[in-house]
Amino acid sequence: MHLSSGNCHDAPEGRVSIAQVEEAFKGVPYLMDRAYEGNKTRSLADSNGHEPIVPPKSNRDDPWGYDKEK
Repeated sequence: MHLSSGNCHDAPEGRVSIAQVEEAFKGVPYLMDRAYEGNKTRSLADSNGHEPIVPPKSNRDDPWGYDKEK
């Protein structure tokens, strides 16, 4: 966990968090809200062995399915 200034966007800060815990929580699904649904963030989580569970924004051209029960 880390703190960031209030004027920072969520997704880049989320990627910092993902990078910091990648080994300790390998294989654990990541539950994220729509602020983190960007391609870069989902790709980073996936490449580090985490299943990104995040709903797509309503304006996505190519929305994906996700496990709403997790």
